[in-house]
Amino acid sequence: MPMSKKTRAAVWTSVALGLLAGGTWAGTAVAAPPGSAKVTAPYAQAAAVVNANGSVNRSKGIEAVTKPAAGHYCVELEDKDLDIRKLVPTATLQYISFEYDIRISMWPHPSCGTRADTFLVITGKPGVYEDASFSIVVP
Repeated sequence: MPMSKKTRAAVWTSVALGLLAGGTWAGTAVAAPPGSAKVTAPYAQAAAVVNANGSVNRSKGIEAVTKPAAGHYCVELEDKDLDIRKLVPTATLQYISFEYDIRISMWPHPSCGTRADTFLVITGKPGVYEDASFSIVVP
């Protein structure tokens, strides 16, 4: 018998919380807890937890995050030799919701000054940009 949407959502939430509690998500290191002086992400070139307002909760290898519009975040890397066209970043919404999406532009975007060291991260519902907290990892 197929699971209901509510049951399926509860299962996925449990799986995601278990993975986060275990310290990994798809094999990617999770940053240190809030308030810690140093972020530990040994297998990441860069990583950040970004609040919905664009402020950075904690990070490694991230120069800055700016917010040019609702649901748009420019994540600038510290290492200017890294070219986003040659990287494979992963972004995850902090609050699991089947209504919201998160996307990363893999090419320099005009919203972020068309810089090769800056990712555009977009959050929101399909067709509607909305601010949302997320994490990003650049392995």
